[in-house]
Amino acid sequence: MNPLIGISLDWSEDSRGRAFGLHQLRSAYADCVSAAGGIPVLLAPPLSDARLEKLVDHLEGLLITGGAFDIPPELYGEKPSPKIGKLALERTAFELALFRGATARGLPVLGICGGMQLINVTRGGTLYQHLPDELPGIQHEQASDRRGAGHTVEIESDSRLAALVGPATLPVNSSHHQGVRSVAPGLRASAWSSDGLVEAIEDPAAKFCLGVEWHPELLWDSEPRHRALFRGLVAAAEVG
Repeated sequence: MNPLIGISLDWSEDSRGRAFGLHQLRSAYADCVSAAGGIPVLLAPPLSDARLEKLVDHLEGLLITGGAFDIPPELYGEKPSPKIGKLALERTAFELALFRGATARGLPVLGICGGMQLINVTRGGTLYQHLPDELPGIQHEQASDRRGAGHTVEIESDSRLAALVGPATLPVNSSHHQGVRSVAPGLRASAWSSDGLVEAIEDPAAKFCLGVEWHPELLWDSEPRHRALFRGLVAAAEVG
């Protein structure tokens, strides 16, 4: 059977109040999961602990998406920088709980952009709060169409990522001002940009736990190698 892949939703506030806010998702996320053979299940907070536990029990994989917000620095033991962006406290707490629940059940997990950062922070890693100030180098918020590449990454040849997309240099897009500073214990870096920023992390001990800093859902057509990330998630979920 096609596995159920949970996908975390973003939240857009409205000045008129919560009732007018929007849970939303870039359609490419669900399209890529469907094309890879999974069934997208859209996940929205708030949920009580008991309901969230019941929900995760029914999932067979988890995709933690990106969004235009930052992870609270307090979660990795730092004070906020003046350059910190918008926070999404309810969403972050929900995704933390989802990831912990999925990990406890051995579910495959793919984190994209902010989803990769959340995986790293949850496991004890830290972030650069504003790359232009802390790691000046290439432009990580590309001005060009993000359906095309903004730079390349070098992939560690013996990594799970390399097994999926190949070990050769990979063109990626870029839409973030934060990034992984220290990789969490138990995780490993598996790709880097030319300025030394970690662009992918993975858990060698897990069935499938991978995070990428770019947005492969937008590169599905222009660079077919990115499709393997979603196929890998779904294939791992099919194994059960």
